[in-house]
Amino acid sequence: MKKRIGIIALLLAGVAPLSLAAQSMAGMEAQKKAEQAGHQGIGKVVAVDRTKLSIKLAHEAIKSLGWPGMTMDFRVANASLLDGLKAGDAVRFELMQLNPKEWVIVKIERK
Repeated sequence: MKKRIGIIALLLAGVAPLSLAAQSMAGMEAQKKAEQAGHQGIGKVVAVDRTKLSIKLAHEAIKSLGWPGMTMDFRVANASLLDGLKAGDAVRFELMQLNPKEWVIVKIERK
């Protein structure tokens, strides 16, 4: 009987680290998805530069990023996102982070 209890204890001891590792991996995956998630913004087009695939926006605060309202240049994911946009247009847009210092607009539409 003692032998069985000892074997069961060893088996359970081996499962616990696996369970903790799985939880840790799940937490890292959740954080990665949050970092890749798009952030919504509202603003006004200041300028469009089709040659650089960029747009300058005066945007409202983006609470999900902790950003205050400001005017910024953004790259766009593809040239078609700039089609039909001009200075003065009110827009809604979605940003995604490419790296710690670079954000790109992946969706934009006139309001």
